[in-house]
Amino acid sequence: MRLQQVRDWIGGQPFLDVSQHRVNPPLGGPMHWSRIVDMPIAAIILLLRPVLGTHLAEVLACAIVPLLLLGGLVWALHVATRRIAGEAAAMLAPLLLLTTPTILVQFGPLRVDHHGWQILMATIALAGAMDLRGARGGMVAGAAMAVWLQISSEGLPYAALFAVVFALRQWLDKRETDRFITYAATLGMAALPLLALLRGTAPLVQVRCDALSSAYIWPLLAFATVTPLAFRLISPVSAKGRFLAAALGGGAAAGLFVLTGRPCLTGDPFQALGPVAYKLWYLQVMEGQPIWKQARSMMGLTLIPAIAGLAGSIMAARFAEARDAHDRWLVVALLLTGATMVAILVMRAMSVAHVLALPGTAWLMLALFRRAQQQRAALVRVFASSAVALLTPAALCAIWIVATSATSKSEEKAPTPAAECRTETALAPLRQLPKSTLFAPLDMGPDILIRTRHNVVGTAHHRNAAGITAVVEGFTAPPARARAILAELNGGKGSDYLVACPGLNEFEHYAKEHEGSLAWTLARGRPPAWLKPALSGAKSLRVYRVMPLRN
Repeated sequence: MRLQQVRDWIGGQPFLDVSQHRVNPPLGGPMHWSRIVDMPIAAIILLLRPVLGTHLAEVLACAIVPLLLLGGLVWALHVATRRIAGEAAAMLAPLLLLTTPTILVQFGPLRVDHHGWQILMATIALAGAMDLRGARGGMVAGAAMAVWLQISSEGLPYAALFAVVFALRQWLDKRETDRFITYAATLGMAALPLLALLRGTAPLVQVRCDALSSAYIWPLLAFATVTPLAFRLISPVSAKGRFLAAALGGGAAAGLFVLTGRPCLTGDPFQALGPVAYKLWYLQVMEGQPIWKQARSMMGLTLIPAIAGLAGSIMAARFAEARDAHDRWLVVALLLTGATMVAILVMRAMSVAHVLALPGTAWLMLALFRRAQQQRAALVRVFASSAVALLTPAALCAIWIVATSATSKSEEKAPTPAAECRTETALAPLRQLPKSTLFAPLDMGPDILIRTRHNVVGTAHHRNAAGITAVVEGFTAPPARARAILAELNGGKGSDYLVACPGLNEFEHYAKEHEGSLAWTLARGRPPAWLKPALSGAKSLRVYRVMPLRN
């Protein structure tokens, strides 16, 4: 879907319009993605297209951009770790990063979504938090958070986390006052113009709980203006004065949020999808669910690398000889604790916690290696030194998976492999059809958009609540009711074709959980009379012509 958004932009879609007009026509599929993520992809495509052609330029752009982000992440982590723990740990931490599967999965070639950007911004903010020059560090951290908030509202808890940690740090240490003030000022003062530049003026007055909007931007601006003013009016010499000034800045932001973001204070914003889509689609997207709803293997993958990093950070603080080093490690431990709590509530956030854990893990491994090297017995020294490698994130994850594999086989249902329904080869037969609106599973929507000229009813992107609801209800309703749902689509013109994929996890869920539904009948090869086979050459897909309702 990201590549389709870039294609539309290059093809002439306005900068401020990020909607997908081939989704759920004629209304279109609303989106809230940021052009920040689109820019490097589009730039590389435009640079390479005259030489290599469009297709190869797109492939290379989608392969290069994740690697560029990974290079930036390695650099930011090196800088942050060097400021925290010195050169040795700063050399080890990037090596650990490059062997951490829960992080690398977000930077693989063709992985051009926004998750890699989030990890990068968190690491840049960590580097700012550790800068010896407080004002500069606060500015860097604030700018990184301001960019993150343009990309995704998932940055909001981290922006608040850094603010709380900086406020606590300056309360205990007067030298940290400049870092907190510049962080507050930069965060709000940068977020507002960036939002207006990237999204126009509409978000400045609209309340959207799933993206940066008036619900959040005005509290951020209040935080940015009240905090420096409070520190001017209240002497920061005493701890009491610093606490009061910081409390005024945070209180102004919280108070204004109660006024501007009241709808975002009640319940889950995704419940705006409606009960059907929320229950049958959103709650099935496991990456957005809390840890207690995950499989046992995923629980360990989420927690163990973070716990190892937290243990290392606490031990490093405990054994630090200088006060400044002790304080830096405590800051790392607090940030990592907060990030881990976010990951416990939302599984996909674990990558941020894991990157914040790497400095502590690197310190712990080096400390244990040095201790192992001090052993007199050669055999003990060799085995103890080698055992340190078991603390790498890759080893910890592998050990947990092996340890839980036996119980997983007996207690957890193995997922059914999805049929090859989304590949170039599988979707190629669809090009034989005239340009149409296809009623297809949500997970196939972006692939159909990219690989064919057809429209689709819905994709797995929550702003298109109407399209998602239509797809879920259509596949889970009895055939007679499903026919009426399909007839109402496309502005009352109806959907032209229906695409089914019996091996797709989403489709299997519809069929198995809703006996007698349209998906259930299609999975058994018994389509209703109003669906006529349309393509005989589609191996993985089942494509049907939707016969119109008779008046």
